Amino acid sequence: RFDDQLSYFEFKARFNQKRYMQMRRLMLVASWLTPIAIFATVLFPADDRTWWSLVPMLLSTVAIGTYQWEEQHNYGSQWSKFRLVAESLKRHQVLWESTAGIYRPQLTDDKDRLFVENIEKIIEGTDINYFTLMVDPVRGPEVV
Repeated sequence: RFDDQLSYFEFKARFNQKRYMQMRRLMLVASWLTPIAIFATVLFPADDRTWWSLVPMLLSTVAIGTYQWEEQHNYGSQWSKFRLVAESLKRHQVLWESTAGIYRPQLTDDKDRLFVENIEKIIEGTDINYFTLMVDPVRGPEVV
């Protein structure tokens, strides 16, 4: 279970990082090119300006659209969340394998049980936080 969960969180962190960086790059490039395209409009003959004037509009639409898309899907926040959980899981694995930290023999007589309990708490906390946000990020879950 541990390896599957670690792989899942690693995959989701990479996926969201990639999407976040794609959205940000596209937004930045479109934002940078918009004023250049507006300026370039004056360089064209009056007859050709009609079609060229669509370029700044399209670029600004791409810039705003990618920003809104990223805000809607929260790639940056999800990247952080999944990376944080993956690193926490890896930290516990290293401590457990090294019999260090909270897994030292002086602190526990059953490091395997403690490891499983800690890993399950991390995963359960992640699930609860995720589903709470899925219900309504402002109000939280309905209390019955």
